Amino acid sequence: MPAPDPHSVTIEAQGDGWAVLVETFLLSGRTQRKARAKRILANLTRNGWTCRGCRDPVPEYRRADACYCCEGCRKRAARTRRKLPGGC
Repeated sequence: MPAPDPHSVTIEAQGDGWAVLVETFLLSGRTQRKARAKRILANLTRNGWTCRGCRDPVPEYRRADACYCCEGCRKRAARTRRKLPGGC
């Protein structure tokens, strides 16, 4: 699946919260972009959309359901989950 268009959604920090701006074109992906903007706004209000691994902010070009900032953090977390409690 291709990555989302990095220039379609803009995230701005405001004094009391966040603003997510969506660029819509005539009939090109309007519904998907609005849904992505809503999901990003929900992530920002919940935890600031930070990486679960390193606590850095997730880049805005990532998918709206992304939990990690990069593949390295995602793989590190998977390796940690796979480790046995006895330690191998």
